[in-house]
Amino acid sequence: MTFCLGAIHKPQPLAIRPLSARASVRRMTAPKAVDWHKQCPADDDALGNDEIGNCVPIADWRIIQIRHAVVWGDDTKPSQADIMSRYTMLTGFDPQTGEHDMGTDTVTDMYDWSLHGIRVGNQTVDIPYWAIAHPHNRAEVNYAVAHCGPVAVTLNLPTAAQDLSTWAKAPGFGSDWDPGSWGAHRVVSGKYDADIRTIRSWGLDIDVHPEWWAAYAISVDITLSRGWMDTTGLTPSGLDYDALRADLYQIAAPDTV
Repeated sequence: MTFCLGAIHKPQPLAIRPLSARASVRRMTAPKAVDWHKQCPADDDALGNDEIGNCVPIADWRIIQIRHAVVWGDDTKPSQADIMSRYTMLTGFDPQTGEHDMGTDTVTDMYDWSLHGIRVGNQTVDIPYWAIAHPHNRAEVNYAVAHCGPVAVTLNLPTAAQDLSTWAKAPGFGSDWDPGSWGAHRVVSGKYDADIRTIRSWGLDIDVHPEWWAAYAISVDITLSRGWMDTTGLTPSGLDYDALRADLYQIAAPDTV
């Protein structure tokens, strides 16, 4: 399989706060292990990301897919047409000519998803609240995954990462291991066991060594679904939905973020 990337990384807006600023999580401990992937096994389908740089909308849809599988037992798989439609809407990509295949700005994507939602089927629109976790704060990321479900992660990948077997090991040395020497990529993570995280990308589940994660993970976005919270009963203590929505409204329009 050919592996394409497709994330344009921008730091999250200052108005979007860590989950710990919008819920009382500092004194709480996440479970040692969580696996939301098991209800939605990897399907080996790159959903076009083996040919074009549509990893960001794929990550959106994979998060929705896993949430639906866990909460409602829904085995519906995202369609490539829906993913292409979102990629086109966010970037101007032309599926007929391949023009404007430059990847997706992660902030623009999160802003649009949180403000306008993503239509799932004929009657449902997924409109999450948006918070963040510091990628190198293990407890913060674990708590986000344990209570809020799969998170969106941006990786600044080295050329050596084209060999997926390297992800489960500590990074090596030399220019092939330089962060960003391959490019930025958006993935989903809804599984961890102690220090080992599992990400989903290109239809695969890939275990990630903690030193590898520390070297290349550069952002973690949390999408808080009210349906997930209400159904699973995992709502973080003191979660302030009003403050989360107010945070979003403080952000400038996407083209000026």
